[in-house]
Amino acid sequence: DEIVAIARVALKLCPTGHPDHVMSLTTLAAFLLCRFQHQGAVADVDEAVILYQEALEVCPSGSPASAPHFHGLARCLSERFTKLAKSTNLDDAIKFEQEALALCAQGHPDHA
Repeated sequence: DEIVAIARVALKLCPTGHPDHVMSLTTLAAFLLCRFQHQGAVADVDEAVILYQEALEVCPSGSPASAPHFHGLARCLSERFTKLAKSTNLDDAIKFEQEALALCAQGHPDHA
């Protein structure tokens, strides 16, 4: 809980337009996903999904830099599917993981 609180403060210190805004969004999202995996509060994974979506909105469309954000979003949706068994979560997770893969060219370290 403390690390999530610290990540929230960091995000407030890095508003939209700040060079570290996207990193702050995805860091908080990753901590929320981790807490969801340990505590099971669906609100945490729901917020993580929103944060990854916000990170993707800030990144230029088609940019390879957005691949990790697509991957993070896919992980969140996959975890939410495991908890709630909603097939749309799994379908979306697959779609976003394919997006991430498409942005990483063959030979790119993240392609595997």
